[in-house]
Amino acid sequence: MLYVSLACRLTLVAVMALAAVSKLRSPGVFAASLEGFDFIPARLRSPLAVLVPAAELLIALVLAVPATVTAGFAIATLFCCGLTAVPVLVLARGKKVTCACFGASETPMGGWHIARNSVLLATAGLGTLVALRLGDGVPAHAPGIALAVVAAGVLTTLIVFVDDIAALFQSPVPAGDLGR
Repeated sequence: MLYVSLACRLTLVAVMALAAVSKLRSPGVFAASLEGFDFIPARLRSPLAVLVPAAELLIALVLAVPATVTAGFAIATLFCCGLTAVPVLVLARGKKVTCACFGASETPMGGWHIARNSVLLATAGLGTLVALRLGDGVPAHAPGIALAVVAAGVLTTLIVFVDDIAALFQSPVPAGDLGR
């Protein structure tokens, strides 16, 4: 279970840090993307453009510190509940809103985003449960650590590139429609 916790922890640290950096690198892109969310009051969009990447960095930091891992997982679980609710609300309202979670994107939110955020939520929830059960003092071994690192790398890649992966499963645009 130690290695499951480590894989969850590494995945969340990487995903949250990458998401925050992409938003902070182009703050206008993320702020502009929030305009499409009509369920978020206009007065809250500017503060959210700052608070969301700050929360992502905080989660990554709290999970990176061994003494605060359990709290980090709990905070990540709550945060991921909100992240999962956003594309659900967008789809329920029938809106076409692009996701700027990892930088500018042309892909409107859809089922892939719900799946991605659900995987993040499950990762945070599983990490929380394991961290609460494990406590401190469990010895780690190199092969288990290596496996956890590889698993976290694969999961992080799948999460970050969900728009690109989804595009592989979409119907190609017919050649005659390219110029329209």
